[in-house]
Amino acid sequence: MRTSRPVLAVALASAATLAFAGCSSSDDGGEGTPAASGSATDCTPDGLQTLTEGTLTVGASDPFEPWYVGEPSSGEGFESALVYAVADELGFAKDDVEWTSVTFEQIISPAVKPFDVAAYQTTITDERKGAVDFSSPYLTSRQGVIVADEGEFADAASLADLKGAKIGVTASQTSLAVADAAWGDDVEVTPFNAAGDGMTALSSGTIDAMVMDVDQGVAASTVYFPDTHVVGTLPPVGEPEQLGLVLDKGSSLTACVSAAVDTLEANGTLDELRTTWLKSDDVPELS
Repeated sequence: MRTSRPVLAVALASAATLAFAGCSSSDDGGEGTPAASGSATDCTPDGLQTLTEGTLTVGASDPFEPWYVGEPSSGEGFESALVYAVADELGFAKDDVEWTSVTFEQIISPAVKPFDVAAYQTTITDERKGAVDFSSPYLTSRQGVIVADEGEFADAASLADLKGAKIGVTASQTSLAVADAAWGDDVEVTPFNAAGDGMTALSSGTIDAMVMDVDQGVAASTVYFPDTHVVGTLPPVGEPEQLGLVLDKGSSLTACVSAAVDTLEANGTLDELRTTWLKSDDVPELS
């Protein structure tokens, strides 16, 4: 699962499509925490009903920056570090965390999961909450616009500057709806099965810009496709896009995992992880 540039075309497929309580239940009206049973005394390795007793099994797909640097088990990258921080809150040592490779489709499908929790840039939506449980959100995401350094739109600084452009998005991901809301018929939208396919098309001049999660876009343009750069983010549509850890629908672990995420938000750990691994704070919103 080691990342390389050729792997990115597959790995980027799941881009972000590529928020203080104890361990207690909440109704499904909350943004990230579906109803789940649990109490403070349950949130320990001895009390949690994991797939393997004493082990937290975590699902992830092909790793890429800034979410995973090297193997998911490295602890390097935002989501790898997040998983180990959540595990620590639940009382699991690093050696008690086992990683398993899954597809994005496995993560969001209603089928029984081969993991206790998955960390793979999964946007919380009402539709997905019908099939899986989400933890409290750990990141509010934005959709970024990436252009070629030498392309016609290299100096774009507004939505109007991109009028007439061929815009790539990832099919069936949130980037499609946000791009449609931003430009309507002023641009030609081209869906790609994977964000990496779109970035390859951008580098070759087949499209003029690519829309994807801005944190992923910053990494893509600096690590994998250095002939591109992020010009800005698109205006948000509807409720903020938030990412959550994914669990089986009705999982007994959901409340405890959410409580761990809430604690990490409250004590500043999530802010520290965002500062360390995500580099999008200075990216402006296009208007």
